[in-house]
Amino acid sequence: LEGGLKFDFSEIKLPKDCLSQNNDENEENDLDNDEDNYESDNEESGTPNTLQSCFKTMVDILSKQDPETITQVQTLVKELRRITLLWDELWLGTLAQHQSEISKRQHQLEYEIEKVNDNTNLTKEERSSLIIEKHRIIIKPIIFVLEQLNDVTNVEPETPHEKQFQEKYLEDINSVIEKLKNPLHPERPKDSLAPLKQLQKKFQQKFHKRASYSLKMQDISPVLHAIKNTMIAMPGLATTAKRNITISHVHNIVSILPTKTKPKKLVFYGSDGQTYTYLFKGLEDLHLDERIMQFLSIANTMMARNADPAGNNLYCARHYSVIPLGPRSGLISWVDGTTPVFALYKRWQQRELAKPNAKDFHLASATVPRPSELFYNKLVEHGVKNIDNRKEWPLSTLKEVLTELMAETPDDLISKELWCNAVSTTSWWQVVKRYSYSVAVMSIIGYIIGLGDRHLDNVLIDLLTGDV
Repeated sequence: LEGGLKFDFSEIKLPKDCLSQNNDENEENDLDNDEDNYESDNEESGTPNTLQSCFKTMVDILSKQDPETITQVQTLVKELRRITLLWDELWLGTLAQHQSEISKRQHQLEYEIEKVNDNTNLTKEERSSLIIEKHRIIIKPIIFVLEQLNDVTNVEPETPHEKQFQEKYLEDINSVIEKLKNPLHPERPKDSLAPLKQLQKKFQQKFHKRASYSLKMQDISPVLHAIKNTMIAMPGLATTAKRNITISHVHNIVSILPTKTKPKKLVFYGSDGQTYTYLFKGLEDLHLDERIMQFLSIANTMMARNADPAGNNLYCARHYSVIPLGPRSGLISWVDGTTPVFALYKRWQQRELAKPNAKDFHLASATVPRPSELFYNKLVEHGVKNIDNRKEWPLSTLKEVLTELMAETPDDLISKELWCNAVSTTSWWQVVKRYSYSVAVMSIIGYIIGLGDRHLDNVLIDLLTGDV
């Protein structure tokens, strides 16, 4: 992460290899080369290019004109990047990312040990020595990843949260690395990797607790918690000579969304007394999102000629502010009053589940099934044996599954929600009309620019206005 922790998931990779009894030496050389490449990549990425030099020159000039504002902005961005990925999130995310590779290496080691034990030409001492060496070579990339992570988190803590992390996990982490380097039973890979799996489970248990999704800013960034009456313009708001809203202070409670990149919900208090909520996302480049929002704004300007005499324009794409803070993080204005379409679908599932006469197989269970579970169950019903290989799914079967799932889902879920949220028939008609135009505008614009990833959780609807 630029500015704060110098770390990125993509920087830590396990080398691919295919080990057998006669290529131990080559394997070790390959691993050494991978480590050299890792270091050289870091050095190359740190070399300033022309664009960075231009930016630095601009910042230097601005710093001379308004040093206090520039210093405050730099502090804000630096501290936001610090909380992009907290240390426990960093460990859990990296271990989860490499879980499949770790499992592959365990199976590979078991296979190699079996080959050694089947070799009758080796003495007991030779077998033991060879197994230890194979364990060292195959597990070496895993240890390399853990040591890289440990280098990041085993430094002088700068926040209470980092201090708590070290007090709770540092001893366990060092113990796991030591046990992987010097296993008690190298001939049993499952046992030698057990401490690593226990460590990962310990991190997972922390995030399964409800309290872990709400932290205090004073713990994760005392600097942000302490800022008062800054000169920093409120992100995403247009600044004019008459209207210049700045950040007064930051709310102490930080909510963490339970998704892959652990985005944080932040609340800034403005100099106008209002609160401004943002979603702070890390490990993602938001420049494309920013461009799409700018495109929607331009589209609205182009469609403004369709406004009625009263100035109302039904051809309008609702959008929000996106503020990139670098190539790997940024702020997104929080959109209040909207509901994901998936939430409407899930509510219907829960209502059906609560009915005493629910007979459908997917609604009779104690928990509401995910859409993916319903889909895969249908595939199995239609005779698809390998649900992991999409290439083996017949097109005719996919059409039948889609048709059946559509038939089982009411086609009036959204219309009923709009009706129930309307206070009168007049307002209902306005909301339905606004919804129809909004869907049309967003669908056409999305088609033109090739907007993907449009699943039900990514489509928000304002049930009071009909905006999508």
